[in-house]
Amino acid sequence: MAQPDRRAAVAGEFIGKDVFLKSFQQQSGSISASQLTALVSTVQSLNLSVLKIGDVSGDTVNMIVEGADTLANGDIAAHVIGDVSF
Repeated sequence: MAQPDRRAAVAGEFIGKDVFLKSFQQQSGSISASQLTALVSTVQSLNLSVLKIGDVSGDTVNMIVEGADTLANGDIAAHVIGDVSF
């Protein structure tokens, strides 16, 4: 039987993958279903995987994304992007 890998993971890393919790605030009112779909597609086009979408709260949605943490405020038009701590 193979031995499990028991290396310690650092904060925000899960099995060698970089995982981040990001907040996306739309600047023009509440997020509709079609706008949320477009936002997810845009995030995925930036070579990030969307692992989980949190509750949509009016104009803000949190997502758990996997990949290089290259998202910065201004990278997606009409959205304020911020980090959310775990």
